[in-house]
Amino acid sequence: MKRLILALALCAVLCASASALSPADYSSANASGLAPMPDGALLVSDTFHKVLWRVDGDTVSLYAGAETPPGLSGEPLGGYRDGSPQTALFAEPWAVVPWRDGFAVSDTASHVLRYVTADAVSTLCGSGKPGMSDKTGTAAAFRNPTGLAVGSDGYLYVADTGNNAIRRVSESGKVSTWIRGLDAPTGLCWHDGALYVAETGRSRILRVTDAQTEVVAGTSESAEDPGEYYGGFVDGPALSAKFDHPQGLAAAPDGALYVADTVNSALRVVRGARVDTLSRDDSPAMPRGLLVRDSTLYAADLFAGGLSEIPLAPLAFSDVPDTMWCHDAVQQAVLRGLTDGTAPGTFSPNRPLTRAMFVVMLSRLRLCADGNAVIDGDASFPDLPAHDVWYSPAARWAADSRIVNGVAGEFCADVPITRKQIAAMLYRYALWQGFDTSAAQTADISGFQDADMVVNAWAVPAVKWAVGSGILHGKDSFLMPDAYATRAQSVQLLVNFMDAFGL
Repeated sequence: MKRLILALALCAVLCASASALSPADYSSANASGLAPMPDGALLVSDTFHKVLWRVDGDTVSLYAGAETPPGLSGEPLGGYRDGSPQTALFAEPWAVVPWRDGFAVSDTASHVLRYVTADAVSTLCGSGKPGMSDKTGTAAAFRNPTGLAVGSDGYLYVADTGNNAIRRVSESGKVSTWIRGLDAPTGLCWHDGALYVAETGRSRILRVTDAQTEVVAGTSESAEDPGEYYGGFVDGPALSAKFDHPQGLAAAPDGALYVADTVNSALRVVRGARVDTLSRDDSPAMPRGLLVRDSTLYAADLFAGGLSEIPLAPLAFSDVPDTMWCHDAVQQAVLRGLTDGTAPGTFSPNRPLTRAMFVVMLSRLRLCADGNAVIDGDASFPDLPAHDVWYSPAARWAADSRIVNGVAGEFCADVPITRKQIAAMLYRYALWQGFDTSAAQTADISGFQDADMVVNAWAVPAVKWAVGSGILHGKDSFLMPDAYATRAQSVQLLVNFMDAFGL
């Protein structure tokens, strides 16, 4: 899903080049911000080398900034000097956006905004000393400015991180304070008349309209130290979802808001009132700058990767047309990361699902509720392969959590799962998580013509609970408890479960 267009070699970060910077040095860049260039290339800010790179596919060239000597850590020292693109110095070029006839760059460690064209680098505004004053040009003052966004109202918006404020700059260079009292705001983007803010200190996403602020995604928990907040990793309803110190935002034309969830090494998406994980790197990664262009999400990474591309094409399965009863559930199951298609453009909705497949889906549901959950365990079944296969960790996790008891003591991975077995596993999951299971005693299933087929002691409360909780609806007055569940039926039950319990 993710294609790295220029891989970063981590070992190269540890030692700066002794000669003049060349395109080869991009391999050791700490990519922070990115902006579209008129010719289709991307302009990338590099907080390691303290320069701006022009990236056009696999072709890289130095756009602005000169090399400086390395410090004790081997990282170039950087500096603050205006001049030609070849001689100018940056201390920490954080974000970059198109502005007027060039680009605005937040030079965070210098406490200024720079203005970059093909001919010159100059100071747009900021005195170069940390402070907070609303004046014009170099008489103004910032404290560690980071994220930038250009509004449809003509202003350049600035995340003045050290001042916990949002500032804005007019085209004439006049700086004014727009919002105060935030907690370390960083990433910004503008969409449909509103400014979106990654409030990094509180790990949440804000929308600001007419200087009025509202939370659109994310909740945070107060830490022991006053003014400090814990992050987390939870998908689901937007206002109860959790991020961990996000630093980048980008909006798509359809209103989807993409989030660089920096400390979680993840890319997340806010669609409507829901947050889902788009991708997460197992290797160390720190995504920051984001850009949506031509149905593609570009992401800059400070640590593990230069730029990555993620296609944003709408989900489409030829065998699940818009009019099919399971269409919405299939779409949601894929967006939430529960499952994928069986082949490109194919979902196979009527294919029976095995017990192994369902347990893996259920483990992914668990990761939606807690992205840091460990899917593995100590319990096992005698028929699990001696060497781990794709479902082994999920099977052990389900056994440890008492979600799966097995069939005659065995896991039976390749056996198709029945509808009542799915109800039972979801019921046990609900018990394990402390969800409301009172419907197991109060629900009435006698109205279904085949209710007398639910006879197993383990299945009766589970089926009653699933019906009473609105998870299992049956078809044409039949529950079909012993029928094998199809892929379409399984994802519908999982999505119903998530929606019923706010996951």
